[in-house]
Amino acid sequence: MSEPSRRPMDADRFSSDFEIPTSSWIVSYSDIMTIILTFFILLLSISTIAQTKYEMIVQAFTGDKAGNLMEVEQEIKQVIEEQGLSGEVKTKLDMNGLKVSFSNALLFASGDAKLRESAYRALEPISVHLVQKLGVQYGIIIEGYTDDVPIRNGKFASNWELSTSRAITVREVIAKAGLDSRRISVQGFADTRAATEVDLSLLSERNHLGPQELEKARSANRRVVLRIDALPSDLLKRIQAQGGWVENVKADTDKNSPTQSSNLEPALDLELPIEKEAENDQAQ
Repeated sequence: MSEPSRRPMDADRFSSDFEIPTSSWIVSYSDIMTIILTFFILLLSISTIAQTKYEMIVQAFTGDKAGNLMEVEQEIKQVIEEQGLSGEVKTKLDMNGLKVSFSNALLFASGDAKLRESAYRALEPISVHLVQKLGVQYGIIIEGYTDDVPIRNGKFASNWELSTSRAITVREVIAKAGLDSRRISVQGFADTRAATEVDLSLLSERNHLGPQELEKARSANRRVVLRIDALPSDLLKRIQAQGGWVENVKADTDKNSPTQSSNLEPALDLELPIEKEAENDQAQ
């Protein structure tokens, strides 16, 4: 039997039927790029940007004279040098704002919240510079700290109360210099936040620290700190809605006058001692 004849294969026809389009990869590439774009849009939508903090950081490191924390720090350093207070007042500027730390020995007597005469030599000129140079978007948080020795002089119920009272006393000096009271708040931390790297839980164990090291650590922890940072956006809007900034009474040149004054308006952002660190001078 003869085999059926086979027609020769049309090579051109076969190749044209099974040819893969050379541009097909574009579809997959477009899908991938769409997915990546969607991913980044999602990240942007769920992220939160603290606009006030951002503006504070930008202005701290730019040439804006009104809000330039670098310039404020330099002027405070000049006051420190002129008054010979380099060992008593220190500054630190970072992304969290500007901190000005005062030693307790400069400001207060042991176990007391009344300012020493020497305190005005530092607080008054620094307060004036803050009023003149500090941008309106900034506020000041005054923080009081103590060591770990409990207060037992009858004036204060605890280190919490002592640290907060000292912060309030410093606040009044700054407010008298002309800074709007609504931009000032106070906090007391007792001995809960040590300035040194020494673990305060070990301070009572004499085998860990000698008497001199023990007192040095406690002295470093007795302090008052001015923390200059951007005001919360809601407070800033509230102050602006109330008619802008109000200038307080100017500083009383009589240093013998009491630090507490009835003509000071209360700070709207007063923070009561929730995690306060009281400056206990009982060890001094």
